[in-house]
Amino acid sequence: MTTDRHAETGPDSTVPDEPEQLRQEIERTREQLGETVEALVAKADVKARAKERTAQLSQTLKDKTAQAKEQTTARVGQARGRLAGKTPDAKTVTEPVQRAARHVKQHAATPAGGLVAAAAAGAVVLGFIVIRRRRRR
Repeated sequence: MTTDRHAETGPDSTVPDEPEQLRQEIERTREQLGETVEALVAKADVKARAKERTAQLSQTLKDKTAQAKEQTTARVGQARGRLAGKTPDAKTVTEPVQRAARHVKQHAATPAGGLVAAAAAGAVVLGFIVIRRRRRR
């Protein structure tokens, strides 16, 4: 081993002659070496890197879940709006049945009217069922 300073530091580097300059250079070299060691330790710390990646993925998943929830809520609202315009009110649907029931009640008072009223009520109910099934399609 040689003690030649130029051989250890390289041909282009100049070695300071003053002790204070030499101390400053040693201090800078130590800082650089410390930073390099810290970087290597961080790179080699698999457990910490795995935890960091897990936290990143967890946050990404939470963000995507919140976004999907918002989109679903918006789509449900749109579907409700579309269905509200297509479904009839309860009064509109039950009105013919109520009329038929009143008609049956009026004609059921007579003996012959009871049979006619029952047949009319059955026809109205049957018609109501057919109309509802057609609307569902």
